[in-house]
Amino acid sequence: MHTGVNDINPYLQQEVMSASPVRLRWMLIKRAEDLAVMVGRLWGNEDFSQANQWFLRIREILGELLDGVKDEHNPLSSPISDFYLYLLQMTFAIERTRDSARLKLLGELLAIESETWRLVLEKLGNESLAASESKSIFPDLSGAFDTASGESFSLEA
Repeated sequence: MHTGVNDINPYLQQEVMSASPVRLRWMLIKRAEDLAVMVGRLWGNEDFSQANQWFLRIREILGELLDGVKDEHNPLSSPISDFYLYLLQMTFAIERTRDSARLKLLGELLAIESETWRLVLEKLGNESLAASESKSIFPDLSGAFDTASGESFSLEA
């Protein structure tokens, strides 16, 4: 399952090394979504050993995503953390029971999250260069999300 350093796709490696934090988050979510589909196929072929390895990678990705949202100054950090914790808990239940319906639900939730971050990337692509010249390593997302209360979301440190 794991590749050696020499087996890494140079294009993918360059893509990851040059990606913004938002793009990296989207790439991780998209990979977890794709892996959930792969695990379902492997279960269908009764290749449980390989499925378990890829399922472990889904859990690792969710852990990375959870670790990336710890910010006590951002009011959305707590609900986002709760969402990733829910997904992690779901993975433990799915792995234990091999519940295909819950695996499908996990994939659907990851697809929604992936589409959300894809839209953020699209919005950032349409922003002026002034935002990209910010001193912060995080892009300005102050207008990217509109919450019911009218507040906005920002990843700025």
